Amino acid sequence: MQKLEDLEKNLPQNTNGKSLLTDQPLLDRGMNLEECKVMCTSSIIPLREKVFFRIIYESQFRPDEVLNLLIENWDRQQHLVTAVKVKQKTAPVEGDRHKKVHLLSRPRTAILTDNTNEMLRTIVSNRKKGFIFVNEKGKRLSMAWFKTQINHYAKLLGFQKATRYYNEKNNNPDKVHPRYLVTCMALREAGERHHDNAGGSRKLSAVSAGHTMAVKEQHYEKVGEDFEQVHQSMKKFHPAFVEGW
Repeated sequence: MQKLEDLEKNLPQNTNGKSLLTDQPLLDRGMNLEECKVMCTSSIIPLREKVFFRIIYESQFRPDEVLNLLIENWDRQQHLVTAVKVKQKTAPVEGDRHKKVHLLSRPRTAILTDNTNEMLRTIVSNRKKGFIFVNEKGKRLSMAWFKTQINHYAKLLGFQKATRYYNEKNNNPDKVHPRYLVTCMALREAGERHHDNAGGSRKLSAVSAGHTMAVKEQHYEKVGEDFEQVHQSMKKFHPAFVEGW
């Protein structure tokens, strides 16, 4: 197994401070295993941000689900976290046809590696309840904060890239806007893909991610929400568990 220092040395060095541009589509290019490993283990990334990235990669939870994780939903003995996504939906209601209602999705549990669980103990410290990811004043951090952080460290580590895309209104090729490839969502997609490519069940990783197999392929067979199978599959096939990141 390669050492972290060797992986970091082999990454392309982005010395000019500008993003490398590529025409490859986001999901076609993806984040490779080496990039994910450095993003989840590099010593230059602060512990709080690193734990956020690690949970996304290991659990395949959506970034906003990780952002909204509560200390009360963390089982430190079993190394489990539970996410409940709150969805907003505009529904016709008598007297207000644009009223928004809140819907709760089914809770999903994910298992964490030993190292991530211990890191989580450190950042939570002696707090008993509330959001896990908070700032120095105890306020929940924003998704914009973590998007900025992953972009910053991907650039610093030399592997941030961007696709080219144009202004939709006038489709002017002279106005090129970068769409970054290393993102929290890309990290989530990579975690699921790396688990599957290592021989893990595609159906079980879809359960973990909270979407149907239709997201991955046109036809699928539904599996039940057997999270025990999901956890065992993650421990057996997911690189972060197998290699002991």
